[in-house]
Amino acid sequence: MPSGTVGVPVVIFSFDRPQYLEKLCRGLLGQTQVRVDPARVILAQDGEVSALTGHRHALPRRLRRSIEVFRHHFPEGEVLAAEHNLGIAENVLRGQRHVFETLDCDVGYFFEDDLEPGPLYLAALEAMRLATEPFAAQVGTFAAYGPQKDPQPGPAVGLQQLGHHWGFGLRRDAWRRICECNGDWWDEVRRNDYRARNRLRLFRLWRKREMAAVGVSQDAASELACAELGLARLNTSVCFARYIGQEGEHFTPGVFRKLGFDSARLAAGDRFTMEPVTGEQIARIAASARTMLRAWRAKSLEPTIAALEAERDDPDRLATEEEIATLWHLMLDRRTVPAAVIRQHAGRTTIRALRREIVRMREFQHQTGP
Repeated sequence: MPSGTVGVPVVIFSFDRPQYLEKLCRGLLGQTQVRVDPARVILAQDGEVSALTGHRHALPRRLRRSIEVFRHHFPEGEVLAAEHNLGIAENVLRGQRHVFETLDCDVGYFFEDDLEPGPLYLAALEAMRLATEPFAAQVGTFAAYGPQKDPQPGPAVGLQQLGHHWGFGLRRDAWRRICECNGDWWDEVRRNDYRARNRLRLFRLWRKREMAAVGVSQDAASELACAELGLARLNTSVCFARYIGQEGEHFTPGVFRKLGFDSARLAAGDRFTMEPVTGEQIARIAASARTMLRAWRAKSLEPTIAALEAERDDPDRLATEEEIATLWHLMLDRRTVPAAVIRQHAGRTTIRALRREIVRMREFQHQTGP
C-alpha cells in the first residue's frame, strides 16, 4: 500500500468505556503507513436512559468522558450523541446508516471501542478492501486483526474466516442485503432493550432458516445473513490489532483469558504482502461458514431451545387472566383484580410489559419503596 490518507469514513461505536476508547483513538492516530483523516472519523455515542423502559444503562459522567476523549484526539471529527440509550445493535445500525445513507458512501470502516489497532491496521484494512474489490459481490465484512490466538507471523498475509466484528470494513450493497435478510430479527429484538433481548424467541427464529447461528447477538445475526446470502466474512491470517475488551456486553476478564485474548501479540515487522486473492478462495471461505452453521442448526439448535425453555418461561408471552391475578396478588397483595384490568391486559399485554407497568404504579411504590 502506498503511504497516504484513507478516504473511507471511520465510525467508532462508543458507550461507557472511555479507557478502551482512549486506546482505540491513540491507535488510529498512530498509524504509520495509511493514516486516518481526522475529519472523517465519527463517534456514534450511545445514550444513558432507554426510551422504551426508562432503565438507566450507564453513568452520565462516563458517557461525557467518552465524548471528551474522542474530541481530544479528533477535534475535527463528528459526534453523533444519541438522546436515549439505543443498545449496541441500534447504535451500530445508526452508524452504518450515517455512512451509507447520510454521507452516501459505498464503503465504511466500523470500530467497536475495544479494539486496539496496531500501526499498520488501516494499511492492512485498505489492502483487504482493494484485494476484494473485484469480488465485492461475494464479500460481506472484512477485517485485518487476524486470529488472536496463533496468528501467522507474516510477511505473507492470507485470508481466513472472520469471527467477531471488532473493526471491519463493509460495503453498502452487502449492508443493504444483510439488513433485508434480518428483518424478522430486528422486529423481535426491538421489542425490548437490547440487553434484555429475548434469547429464547430469537433462537426460535432460526427454526425458519436452513442454517442457525450459535448466538443471537447483532454479530450472530449478521454472520447468519452473510452465510445465507453467500457472502464471505474475511479476516487476515496475520494479527494487525488486539482485542482488549475484558469487560463489556459479552465478555468478562475470565472469559477473556480463557479465550486467549490476553496473550494476543501484533505481528513483528513493518513490511507485509497480501497473497493473491481469487474468487474461488473467497467462495470456499463462504461455503465453509455455511457448512458449519447448517451443521449447528441440525445438531444443536433444538437442544439449545429446549435448555432455555427448561430454565425459564417466555417473558414476552401474552398474560392470561390467571397470571394477571397472580401478579396482582404477589406484587400488590390484592386478592381480586378489577374487571377493567382483566379486559385491558388478558391476551393483549405481555408478562414483561405488565410487570413493568405494576412496578411503576404508585400503589406498588408506596408499599415497596424505591
